[in-house]
Amino acid sequence: YKIKIIEGWDLKETAEYLEKENFYATKDFLNSVKKDFSGEFSFLKDKPKNLNLEGYVFPDTYHVYPEDVAEVLVRKALLNFDKKLTTELRADITKQNKSIFQIVTMASILEKEAITLEDKKVISGVLWKRLKVGMPLQVDSTVNFITGKSDSKVSISDTKIDSLYNTYKYAGLPLGPISNPGLDSILAAIYPIDSQYWYYLAADGTGETIFSKTLEEHQVAIDKYFK
Repeated sequence: YKIKIIEGWDLKETAEYLEKENFYATKDFLNSVKKDFSGEFSFLKDKPKNLNLEGYVFPDTYHVYPEDVAEVLVRKALLNFDKKLTTELRADITKQNKSIFQIVTMASILEKEAITLEDKKVISGVLWKRLKVGMPLQVDSTVNFITGKSDSKVSISDTKIDSLYNTYKYAGLPLGPISNPGLDSILAAIYPIDSQYWYYLAADGTGETIFSKTLEEHQVAIDKYFK
């Protein structure tokens, strides 16, 4: 079997694809990603035990035999993640006093927030800066993770949902990753670009990211791009 996992899919979306293509039953895959692989893979050591492997099933094309169980695919994806997160990258994460889990969580957000590596790096700088000063991240994609929607601008009622994934309601990173990020998003999380920006939005339908230095500028951008 040739299985293609797309960057930015969460585990639920991956499971639905696997079942639709008759590779694995949804429940078999979702049970596999609940297992503890931290004894095999050191990069999972700082992942909270109560969370599944969201964020770590590396998006790529995998080949498995028809008789292979879902766990074989999961292990291949983890081996791939282990290779992609080089010794140098791990050293740079440690130098920043961050954990791999924090980086993967940030990368999972960046994967949903922008298309280009450059935009992801600038957004990464904005979000790490917000975290540093205790400002809520207020990221729509974290709310979409809770609701299962894909809104480019979430409703006010959804921003009030009581969940540790809701970065409007709770300051700090969400409880855990919200998607499985590709390498560009991981690199952007590790190597943010410093800027004067504090706000950004994705222009409706174009994929362009509009950055703003002040809340006033941001409001003008919202009025312009979300009519």
